[in-house]
Amino acid sequence: MGEQRSAWLSAAMHRRRFLRLTALGAGLAGAGLLGACRGASPTPTAPATPAPAQQTPAAPAPAQTPASTISGGGTFVIARLTDTITLDPSRQYELTSPIVMGACYERLVTIQPPDIRTIHLHLAEKMDISQDVTTYTFTLRQGVRFASGNPLTSTDVVFSFNRLRELKDNPSWLADIIQSMETPDEHTVQITLTEPNAAFLAMLVSPNFSILDSAVVKEHGGTDQPGADKSDTATEWLNQNSAGSGPFILKGWVKEQEIVMERNPNYWGQSAPLERVIIRHIPDPTTQRQLLENGDIDAAHNLDADLIAEVEQAGTAQIVRGDTLDTEYFAMHTSPEVGKELADKRVRQAIAYAIDYDGIIQQILRGAAVRPPSVIPSGLLGVQEAEDARYRTDPERARQLLAEAGLANGFELTLTYSSGGTEVGGVSSEVLASKIADDLSKIGIRVTLDPRAPDVRLADYRAGKLQSTISGWTPDFLDPHGWAIPFGVPGEAAARRVAYNNPQVADLFQRAARTADPQERARLYAEGQRLLNEDAPFLCLYQPKAQIAVGKNVQGYVFDPVIGVDLSKVRKS
Repeated sequence: MGEQRSAWLSAAMHRRRFLRLTALGAGLAGAGLLGACRGASPTPTAPATPAPAQQTPAAPAPAQTPASTISGGGTFVIARLTDTITLDPSRQYELTSPIVMGACYERLVTIQPPDIRTIHLHLAEKMDISQDVTTYTFTLRQGVRFASGNPLTSTDVVFSFNRLRELKDNPSWLADIIQSMETPDEHTVQITLTEPNAAFLAMLVSPNFSILDSAVVKEHGGTDQPGADKSDTATEWLNQNSAGSGPFILKGWVKEQEIVMERNPNYWGQSAPLERVIIRHIPDPTTQRQLLENGDIDAAHNLDADLIAEVEQAGTAQIVRGDTLDTEYFAMHTSPEVGKELADKRVRQAIAYAIDYDGIIQQILRGAAVRPPSVIPSGLLGVQEAEDARYRTDPERARQLLAEAGLANGFELTLTYSSGGTEVGGVSSEVLASKIADDLSKIGIRVTLDPRAPDVRLADYRAGKLQSTISGWTPDFLDPHGWAIPFGVPGEAAARRVAYNNPQVADLFQRAARTADPQERARLYAEGQRLLNEDAPFLCLYQPKAQIAVGKNVQGYVFDPVIGVDLSKVRKS
């Protein structure tokens, strides 16, 4: 293993200029809204009434590099490490499933990358937001039908959002902010929140807010009533079928083999160019490259920086680039029972000072990443304001902290990672874990590397069983709220996994979400990040730039930081 690790870390460096993400200000809720353009009519709908102005609009996001312009149809094959646990939109919370959600389901609002700061109406054709950002009223687009032929109505919206909340699964927290929903008529839904939330419009971009065909889901055992977490039985059906209005329909899923989607023949909008999309489970990046260059697949999602450089130099594929809001982080359990020595925050701080962050970015990612000061990505509100809380590599300070904690001679640490896995940015899980183990060994921490099957590692992490692990986080929506709550509030997704509980951090992040003024929001988020970093349950390792290798005959492939790629716009010869 040592020789393999050295080979990875001694690869020749090819420096690329990284375009930093543009500031999104107070979140997308304050951005201008444009009508959706992908409906049956080529004429865009009128802009919705925006939320009260909160800021000067952010500068446009840096342009991404799209695939070349060639038209065509047929089957499009994506190779990636699939971490899919479910394809139920109200339960899915992994990295692969949003691609399927974006293809088979639709939302009230969406974004159109490379512009990620403007929210576009989609299934909604009009919208009104109250001045206190507490009440959101949507008028649904006329003529939308689900794949079943059933018309979209306000009842479907209410059912979908209620079910998301009542299933009490990983993404259910997104809907906890909804206090009530009214349906004055079949095409109007009024959503009232439990409190003002400046991030709610951005939250609705999340694939978890996909609109489901309520009649079909109920027919297969679904319910949106209290107790759905015990009585709903629709997930098994939704894992093999879809109940959406999107341009594709799900035809089947075989775990760790493939997901198959076909063009929706009843799609209400413009028909997708592709007839079929297959997502194949190919965990090995080198195999992905070989399949791409042989023409057996059309997109390779998990090539590391070295392979990307080799493919680009060989000219055998196109490289699609885009700015992500993904983060890769190191998680440490804070309880004595699971975390053991990590229960002392001085030990967690020592690890924070021991990691060679620049080495990870420059050596493993070839410079194609940045590192925000906390788990909230660069480009979002309150992150630049928290720069003073950033950890920097300082082995001497790390040793001092270990000595203060009574561990001057170091200790044993178990680092769990995904066997054969790939982290965000195409980084080998084994290489990243080995690099961290090397760094920690320099301050006397003896790391036992614990590889587990990707789905097993994820399940054990979610169950709070791991002493430490490396993991990725991709955006549910484009606002700091999407990181602040799950990482900073006790009992929420990431915080629960490491038993993290700091009421002061939770209060700061929750107050920020209720605050309309962007400057005050930024201050609250920055202060919350400072305290979160001081506790150090999570260490952000890097924020990668998206680099996807696609066939030379592919057109319209643009990176989407929420759903991965809008497959309805992809073509191939």
